[in-house]
Amino acid sequence: MKTHKAIVYFALFPLLAFLITGGACAAAEAANPNAPLISSLIAEHTSLYPLGNTKITCSAASPLGLPLNYNWVCTDGTIIGSGPSITYEAPRTYGDFHILVTVDDGQGNKASQTVQVTVIVRDPTKCCR
Repeated sequence: MKTHKAIVYFALFPLLAFLITGGACAAAEAANPNAPLISSLIAEHTSLYPLGNTKITCSAASPLGLPLNYNWVCTDGTIIGSGPSITYEAPRTYGDFHILVTVDDGQGNKASQTVQVTVIVRDPTKCCR
């Protein structure tokens, strides 16, 4: 039975990675000259302790000069806020987590980008009593 799970996992992993990174959207957006341009997506801290948080900022512009809407999603954890800057609160678990922003101009033109945050183990020698 473990073999079947491994086969399904490895078969689905590339699809999941493609979707998380916005691969399908990125190809379509590249062909659209009116799609918003994301110039940067930056996490203030890319390594966090469990339940830690970081500010994430997306810089984007519309070639048509239209106002932009920001939609944020994450693989785990919590998105706090809205607009071009949000706060990401890490989950209780360790690992790499992806935060995806999709920017759209309300006219069907959109762009997506992903940033990765890693939740690390707290060093017990550097913790308070």
